[in-house]
Amino acid sequence: MRALGVAQLGLWHGYVLNEDRAMFNTAECIAFAGKIQPAQLIAALRQAVSECEALSGHFVVDGEQVLFNPVELPLSVAQLHIPTGVDAQAWVQQWGMTDIRQAFDLERERPCRFTLLQGEQVDFLYGCIHHIALDGYGSNLLYQRVADLYGAALRGEPAAPCEFGDYTAVLVEDAERESQGRTATAQDYWREQLGALPEAVSFSERVAPISATFLRHSAALPSVLWQALNQLAEANKIGWPDLLLAALSAQLRQVSGSAAQVLGLMVMNRMGSASFNVPCMQMNIAPLCLDLSDQANLIEAAQSIGKLRRSSRKHQHYRYESLRRDLGRVGGEQRLFGPLINIMPFDRPQMFGDCPARTLSLSAGPVEDLTLEVHLGAGGVPLLDYDANPACYSAAQVQALQEELFSLLAAWLQAPQQPRDQLLSAWSAQYRTQHLLSAPASEQAAMAEVSSVLLAIRAQAERQPQHLALCQGERQITYGELQAQAETIAAALSERGVQPGERVGVMLSRSPEAIVVQLGVLLAGAVYVPLDPEQPGERQRLICATAQLVLVVTEAAFRYRLADSYSGPIELAGVLHSANRLCAPRQNETAAYLMFTSGSTGTPKGVEISHRALDHFIQAARLRYGVDGTDRMLQFAPFNFDASIEEVFVSLSAGATLVLRTDALLESISAFVEGLEQLAITVLDLPTAFWNEWVVALRAGLVRVPSGLKSVIIGGEAVYPEQLVAWQAAAPAHVRLINTYGPTETTVVASTCDLQGVAPDSASLPIGQPLAAVTALVLGRGERPAEEGELVLCGAQLANGYLGSDSQAFASVLIGTQATPVYRTGDRVRVVDGQLVYLGRLDNEFKISGYRIQPGEVESRLLALNGVDEACVQGLELGGGLRRLVAFISGPRDDLRGIRQELTRLLPAAMVPTDYRHYPALPRTATNKLDRKRLQAQYLQGSSDQALDDETQQRVRAIWQQILGVSAIQAGDNFFELGGQSLQTIQIVNRLASEFGTAVKVSDVFDNPRLADFCHFLDSRVLQSDAQVEQVW
Repeated sequence: MRALGVAQLGLWHGYVLNEDRAMFNTAECIAFAGKIQPAQLIAALRQAVSECEALSGHFVVDGEQVLFNPVELPLSVAQLHIPTGVDAQAWVQQWGMTDIRQAFDLERERPCRFTLLQGEQVDFLYGCIHHIALDGYGSNLLYQRVADLYGAALRGEPAAPCEFGDYTAVLVEDAERESQGRTATAQDYWREQLGALPEAVSFSERVAPISATFLRHSAALPSVLWQALNQLAEANKIGWPDLLLAALSAQLRQVSGSAAQVLGLMVMNRMGSASFNVPCMQMNIAPLCLDLSDQANLIEAAQSIGKLRRSSRKHQHYRYESLRRDLGRVGGEQRLFGPLINIMPFDRPQMFGDCPARTLSLSAGPVEDLTLEVHLGAGGVPLLDYDANPACYSAAQVQALQEELFSLLAAWLQAPQQPRDQLLSAWSAQYRTQHLLSAPASEQAAMAEVSSVLLAIRAQAERQPQHLALCQGERQITYGELQAQAETIAAALSERGVQPGERVGVMLSRSPEAIVVQLGVLLAGAVYVPLDPEQPGERQRLICATAQLVLVVTEAAFRYRLADSYSGPIELAGVLHSANRLCAPRQNETAAYLMFTSGSTGTPKGVEISHRALDHFIQAARLRYGVDGTDRMLQFAPFNFDASIEEVFVSLSAGATLVLRTDALLESISAFVEGLEQLAITVLDLPTAFWNEWVVALRAGLVRVPSGLKSVIIGGEAVYPEQLVAWQAAAPAHVRLINTYGPTETTVVASTCDLQGVAPDSASLPIGQPLAAVTALVLGRGERPAEEGELVLCGAQLANGYLGSDSQAFASVLIGTQATPVYRTGDRVRVVDGQLVYLGRLDNEFKISGYRIQPGEVESRLLALNGVDEACVQGLELGGGLRRLVAFISGPRDDLRGIRQELTRLLPAAMVPTDYRHYPALPRTATNKLDRKRLQAQYLQGSSDQALDDETQQRVRAIWQQILGVSAIQAGDNFFELGGQSLQTIQIVNRLASEFGTAVKVSDVFDNPRLADFCHFLDSRVLQSDAQVEQVW
């Protein structure tokens, strides 16, 4: 018995310590171009294996020592027939990847097995060998010997003597390195090389344990690229692998942003070694420590890499397992290097007798992150195998990395004198043009000419003046009347001194007159600024001050609410008239309207939308939704939501009838659905949260989907698969369910997806394709196009920006040769089959009830309150479409209800957290940052065990808790004081109707807001006979 070599010993430790004993199996396959003689091939294989010392024996554990026992053991050489009618190579590869997972018992059997796979026209020789026995070079020696023996047998000639060297010489060489101090010298060299470098970077930010299975993508270097690579290498006396490594390093620089890189290089350790002709395990992984200058060109970068490789060669025998221990980088997330490169420049056996053959590498071993294997294929052209850890990469990402490398290498070979930073900038810009996502070509063609929305409405008035434009209850306005009244309003505003481009606030209740005023403001050339009468006074003051309003149009009921927030001119809509008419809309980049959203600094942000953006959006949306003059569209959204812009102007520019909802429509879901039928609504535009409640009622069998509907447009929050399943089961097939996505900064809606035919079999449903006036780009690390990353939008729908402030969200990205204005959404998406899928926020912005909420703004308000020392506000998703804003606070003040009441006076209702948790001190991480993950986990795991008086209160309280997000509710608590809003009232009555099987209306909650009173009312309702129950469902 003999001792193990240094390389073998490292793999033995891996074999013993890893539960997956097949982890270090390797496999390759000789693919013959025809049929071979099986008996002669198997005989040649058996002889070659018997001549290979590393394969002829088993391992023995003797106390703490591991030895190799060279004894004769059975050699497994199986024969299998490939099924007929299949792709033989694909079948063999799949079979081989299954076989490789069968572990060897290294203490009892040979570390190898073989199978001859015979097809109708071609054969394959498959070999699975444990890495402890042979590396890639050693396997190549073995198969070359098999080829020589087989060829001699076919020719009837004696076999040439075996030229395999003795493994003892390898052991002697290992011992000499140790005794002569070369191992210690190498250890010092690598410590110095790696000591100053940061953590290893790679193409993925994910880190995962080493994996025996991997994703593979293979591609041969294009012949034109290979020719250019060789020519440049020969002209400058550079090795072509160094040019390839320079391009790979540049790609990693672009992705990771780091010039300091550590690549892993598989090294043979055979040249000038006693192991040169010994089939054994000698391969090692040597770090390639790079910190190339961004000013270096391709030739200089390759020369630097070549010099570094040569200088490290005499130290490459020092085992990387030892180096990891030396540097303390042992463990699942302690990587020594990033991508691993295995360049195998040796020739493979190409002829077995008179039968041509090629080698298929199935697996060179486990994958930590990403392994790039470079083989010499047909004609000496390199074949690249990308093997990726599936916990770190997707198949699409692996393919994209390969395509990027070839693209970048081609660009640099065309201009090898170009500095790396210039190359990466130009290449990235050009590469982005290939990954833009756009609307279908037919829609883009229809946008060749874009008309003004305001002129389109006027054209409708001229074409069909008697057609109904607006209606609400008994109040109706035709297109002719709408245009005339709006032009009168425009003239009146102008006569009162409003100049084009000045901003006019509009605070009106939902009515046809409000739409007339909106249109009139735009026809006067002014900027429309919607104001919410329910807005807290302080926020209203900030909005009015930021907008610098020159005038506010309101009604008598709201005039008093403006007293504390606005001191400028006020006009009542009912008396805003003129004997004249004015139609002077502005165009292009001039502002059309201003919409305010939440601001992370505590100040609302005013998003300025131009006429150009509005015109493009309305025309693109009208195309996508298919709205025309026969439609009746419901006006649902509050006017300070940009969804109202979509409802108003898509319908009116199409010549449709806009039907404004009344409060009665929201009494219950059944009242809503009945109202849709009575009003003959064909197009709906709803918040996803409201649609969710409709789905709850559908699932309970309480309502239906009216057959007269043509389209239901939803947006504002994510759609959940379980809701979609219920909708698809209940909705008629002709009703389109259009899921929309769009930040206010890109004019209401940027992309849509028709969900009625989408299979709800994934956790995240698509937000679809961009509208025709929007182009999307998904950027990952290094600003490069990615399958998953930040959604960046550009095109005519982009807002002008935030009024009075700059933001990094409005940026410029080089696409092709153009510096293109973009909006960085901060949303993380994935591209699946050309469709965008929303994954969440990159920051902590949260949407609830359609409102965009920056928790930072709420935190700043909390911290301004007396007695609050720390504050953390988080938006939590609880499943079933329920979302909750929760405040975690610390400080001497613990009257949580008082804190909530103060916030109610400062913030809109949707921005006021519904649940509060008080801590002596908020938990912090090791780096003294607020531990937001811990707070979230504690909250989601927590429960309230407060007992209530009876079963009804327990059941009602559970529903209130679920909807309001308030954990401690007592019998005397008031629903609205706990944070109940209009949408939540609808959710409550909807869930109660399903829970108790009795009719409940929104007005019932208003009449009985205290929990005890409501439960008493509910008990009395349940006790009534069915005949006495008011039929509202």
